[in-house]
Amino acid sequence: MSLLSTVPIGSASPPADATLRNPESQEERALNQSVTVGVGIVNQANFLGEGREVQRSIAPGTRTPVVKVVDTKTKEVITQWPPEYVLQLAAELKGRTRDSG
Repeated sequence: MSLLSTVPIGSASPPADATLRNPESQEERALNQSVTVGVGIVNQANFLGEGREVQRSIAPGTRTPVVKVVDTKTKEVITQWPPEYVLQLAAELKGRTRDSG
């Protein structure tokens, strides 16, 4: 089960209704826009070579930007940062903090 929601790479901002559900701080918006721009630059320059692209998404539990290198033919994730286990740990810690405070 994936913890990620995909945001289109060409879009610097989420859909209007997403803002209502998940309000972002100014810092989160700036970070997400920076990651989006970086992903676009890497893909346009074809830094990863033929058949690979970088994809950007947001982990809903932590609203952390996630960057993946994907094989365009098989859609297999070659590498992901941060790794899935780190996102799961962060979501658990965030849930504990929310429950205790």
